[in-house]
Amino acid sequence: MAIDALSRVAHLHTLQAISMVRPNWLQEVLHSYATDPRAQKLLTQLAIQSPDMAGYSLDNGIIRYKNKLWIAQNSALQTKIIAAFHSSAIGGHSGTTATYQRLKTHFAWKGMKMAVEDFVKQCSVCQQAKHTNHSPPGLLQPLPIPEGVWMDISS
Repeated sequence: MAIDALSRVAHLHTLQAISMVRPNWLQEVLHSYATDPRAQKLLTQLAIQSPDMAGYSLDNGIIRYKNKLWIAQNSALQTKIIAAFHSSAIGGHSGTTATYQRLKTHFAWKGMKMAVEDFVKQCSVCQQAKHTNHSPPGLLQPLPIPEGVWMDISS
């Protein structure tokens, strides 16, 4: 008996498992909520009503603010996220404004702009490649004409 596509059992070809990709740093976000009193208060409120009137919502244990991932007041985690958006190959050390604009489309936390400015000010690559903010020195001035031979003409 020959086996063809019509004689095969259909249920054997169905998908039996689904896997999801979940970044490692997302677990750090969840762990940071445990030590932040503001996050604890938000989690309690959002467990009752999500989304709330202020724009916060709860999505699988993750707090979102206006559909952006809300990060607790954890400076180590915030620095890690800023570094990923600034110092990586994608970020390309593009400066304060560009880094902040990319971050604010995905994340929200209090003091994000100042944190980005501080990070970029401390970035050694950005400090070495920084252009000068001075105006050009102006036109060259001619040296005085010497009055005799072997006179010092430097000023």
